[in-house]
Parts: sequence; structure tokens; C-alpha cells
Amino acid sequence: MDKRYILFDLDGTLTDSYEGIVNALKYCLSKYGIEPKPESFGNIIGPPVIWSLKTFYNIEGEQAMEALKYFREYYDKQGYLENKLYPGVEEMLKTLVAHDKKLLLATSKPEIMAHKVIQHFGLEDYFCFIAGSTAENESDRGYVDTAKTAVRSTKEDVIGYALKTNGILDPEHAVMVGDRVWDIKAAKQFGLQTIGVSYGYAEPGELEQAGADQIAAVPMQLVEMIVQS
Repeated sequence: MDKRYILFDLDGTLTDSYEGIVNALKYCLSKYGIEPKPESFGNIIGPPVIWSLKTFYNIEGEQAMEALKYFREYYDKQGYLENKLYPGVEEMLKTLVAHDKKLLLATSKPEIMAHKVIQHFGLEDYFCFIAGSTAENESDRGYVDTAKTAVRSTKEDVIGYALKTNGILDPEHAVMVGDRVWDIKAAKQFGLQTIGVSYGYAEPGELEQAGADQIAAVPMQLVEMIVQS
């Protein structure tokens, strides 16, 4: 697998964001007197927050938009600081760049927040492009002026935007790296090869069932897979 462009997911792939996201969710739910469900925690990392609120807590419509604001209130102030880099991630990024690979971030996390997380860990020099969501859904205007910026609310939106903006027309030149089914399936929509990372938040068998072309157990294994000897 000799690819020029490497698209990376963020949560569960580069950073362990479990603590910050769960704490933000607990803060959000506390506003409604709703008891958190620990069994849902592993599944809320990756998809949009709006989806998780509806799927696991039956919060939707206008209430979901209000709940999203509470979630962001916590996460934007301190939740993102509770992230941790997975061991070996920076070494992996550094090695890929040294092999002249172009690294792009493609995350469902709001783009502004993705920049903050990458800067917090001092990783910005490794990435030539950062793509994130601009809204959780069509009615979300929380982060950008969507009258001027196209709404990107799904993983497919984000990947398509990253590919188009960087002039990546041939899917053979790129690979998507992620830890959840959404990363794999969205990348397949564009004909990209995919690498799943099993150290993230995927359930057992999730990446295989989603159709990941390869699966890495640790970050540095990605180098072996991507860089031809």
C-alpha cells in the first residue's frame, strides 16, 4: 500500500478523547436530570453528538440543539484538554512525513475544535490540511457562518471536502485511517482503501464487518502498512 495522501480520523485514532467526551455528556444530561448510561459511552465517540443524544437518550429536535450547546459548553472549555495522545502517535506521524506522505485530518468533530486539539498536542506541523464538520446537522449554526460555509455534518461530507479541496481525484492515491465503522464506510463511498485501528473505540469485529482493508493494532504498525519497503 503505497499512498501519497493519508486521511486520519481524530478521536479514537490519534487521541483518546473518552474522558472529555463522557464528562461533557454527563454535564449535558445533568441539565435534564437524565442519568447517564455507561454502556453507551463507548459508542458516543465518533459519530455526531446529535446522533448519540437521539440514539441513546431519546433527545431530539429543538431539545437536542439545546443539549448540544450544553455539551459544547463543557467540551469547548475543558473537555478537549482531557484528551490524551495514544502512545506512538507522534512518532508515527513524524515517520510518515519523513517518507514524504501528505497527512490530512478528516474528523466529524467540529473543524474549529479539531484545530484546537491538534494545536494543543503540537501536531499542527504534521498536517497539510484539517477538515472537520461545520455543523451537526442542517439546523446547527453553532460554529461557523453556514451562509458562507457549506454545511458538513457527516463523515462523507468531511472526506469529500478534504479530497476535493486538495485535488485528490484518484482514490488510488489516498487511504483513510479510522477506528469506527463510520470512517470505513464513508471512505468506501469514495473508493478509498481503509485501515482500521483496533486500539480505538470499535466493538470487537466492527472494523472487519465494516470492510476495513487492513487493521493496525498499534500506531507504528500503520507505517509498516503505508510505507512500502
